[in-house]
Amino acid sequence: MTLVRFNSQPSYSGLLDHLFMNTNRSNGTCEPSVNIYNGESSFVIEMAVPGYAKEEFNISLEQQTLKITAEARQTEVDENKFLRRDFSFNGVNRSFVLPKNIDTESINADFRDGILRITLPRKQETIVKKEISIS
Repeated sequence: MTLVRFNSQPSYSGLLDHLFMNTNRSNGTCEPSVNIYNGESSFVIEMAVPGYAKEEFNISLEQQTLKITAEARQTEVDENKFLRRDFSFNGVNRSFVLPKNIDTESINADFRDGILRITLPRKQETIVKKEISIS
């Protein structure tokens, strides 16, 4: 049996990669797929990052921007030896602008089964009620 390099649509491959791969070509990092949903008292971000360990991630908050990064890893196989390559470990780089009602002191993260889950609790709304006298 002979293995042959496979490219189903060579003339469109660059266009399809650009439209569907979510890869940031300028710095070689990847923007993994995410699910964001509105829980009862918090927002939750779930990011699919199989193959990474929790120690490889850096999660930071600057102003109202949540940044999630992981360094790129070298593959153990020479690039020229691949017959087909659908994924790689080029690093992770995602940013999210958070709404102002997030309790930034209570943000927490969990990593299990290749899913990074970040919980963003909302602040309790304070209702200001005051009587104002007319002068």
